[in-house]
Amino acid sequence: MSTAFPSTYPRRWALSTGMKLIRWARRPAVTAETRAERSARKQAARLKAHARDQRIRELRERDIVRYLSQVKPYI
Repeated sequence: MSTAFPSTYPRRWALSTGMKLIRWARRPAVTAETRAERSARKQAARLKAHARDQRIRELRERDIVRYLSQVKPYI
């Protein structure tokens, strides 16, 4: 083990973290178009999730009705 650089890991970690922070600080500014696209994607995802939940609910109700129609004569 070298005595010249007793611990290089913390130094490497600090340098890489600093570079990440610099890259983050130099990122392009958020434009109105970007905000609009992001909100449109979120809205589309919400609508898709709602449609999926509704479809699952309809299938569950259909299965319940089918089950009851088959079981009812034996009750």
